[in-house]
Amino acid sequence: MKKIVTLLMMVTLLISGFNINVNAGQYQQQPSDWAAEGVNQAIADGLVPEEIQCDYNKPITRREFATLMVTAIFTGFNKYNEGYQEVTKLGWEFRTLTLDNFLEKVESDIKFTDIDDKYIDVASRLGIVNGLGDGTFKPDDYITRAEAAVMFTNYTQDIRNGNPVRGTKELEDFYLVPDWAKDAVSMAYSADYIKGTRKVIYGMDVFDIKQKALFSPLDNITREQSILVVSRLQEYGVFRCIVLEGFVIIYMDDLFGGFFVTDNEVRAKANTYDNKYDAMIMYIMPGSSMELFKTKYPSGKLGDSVLGPSTVNQTLDNEEYIQNFLDGKHTIYDFGIVTVEHNPSKEYFSIIKHNVEYGYIVGGCDTTYYYDKANRLPVELIEIR
Repeated sequence: MKKIVTLLMMVTLLISGFNINVNAGQYQQQPSDWAAEGVNQAIADGLVPEEIQCDYNKPITRREFATLMVTAIFTGFNKYNEGYQEVTKLGWEFRTLTLDNFLEKVESDIKFTDIDDKYIDVASRLGIVNGLGDGTFKPDDYITRAEAAVMFTNYTQDIRNGNPVRGTKELEDFYLVPDWAKDAVSMAYSADYIKGTRKVIYGMDVFDIKQKALFSPLDNITREQSILVVSRLQEYGVFRCIVLEGFVIIYMDDLFGGFFVTDNEVRAKANTYDNKYDAMIMYIMPGSSMELFKTKYPSGKLGDSVLGPSTVNQTLDNEEYIQNFLDGKHTIYDFGIVTVEHNPSKEYFSIIKHNVEYGYIVGGCDTTYYYDKANRLPVELIEIR
């Protein structure tokens, strides 16, 4: 009887061991040949959490994707900050941005009921992730390529863009993209953040397409594909700044005043930070509107006067608007896609709201654009009230 039991145990162990080996070998422990260079470079640059430096062809989960994005953003941001002059860094409260000091400076009322994770908390404040409408995050769910496009376009929308309608013309399977993801997929593909699963083939020029590309929007995005996305974002300089809620660009000096973020809204707290070697002060161009004020007011307050998406803050860099802000006047600037409210209360210097009904911001241009929902074409918005 003992021999039978022992034999059964040995068989069980062998079967168990066999199953473990099968599961362990189910995914690639090295990146695919086409992804290896980009993946290895991203790892060398410190952009990739150790937990996903394996099983490279495995679908990535929502939690893993958020962790990857936050890791890459903070790593790129801290490396960029190393280039600041020493006199600027001497005025900082901290020189390295961490999860803890970011969460201390950027508060939020966004919470999830099914996960308590600092990476997810940070990602929600950056606008990368949202809940599913019922207060849950579903951290272990895999994400499709279309969903991934939404997650990182939520963050990158105001930093850099390519031809915003290129994706609709070049992708053969664009019709498979869910309506809520169409703008994000078009922007992500057009900016070359995420490549197609089949390349486009041109004839004599860009108007002569011999073979359209494929995006495979409903396929799960893998770890190595996701790593390549952050590698490209690093290459394109996306991680030089921090973007709150995906539309308010800030740098290290801006953080020390503090913020409160909620869905599609960023509030800048009353800012007493002052450093005459503030990076913005150091690089103010001679003859610019801001030069008139740089020695008379705290640097933090000056920085808050032009907070907003990249092209909005260019417009707010105006002598009259800055003076109104510094005088404490309650003013509202309506850009359509965003509204900037100055001096709304004693607690906040400014409140910037993203009016999502207009769609995505298309940043990095001389004017602010958005996607019109009716025809998905860029429409210029420059009105100020």
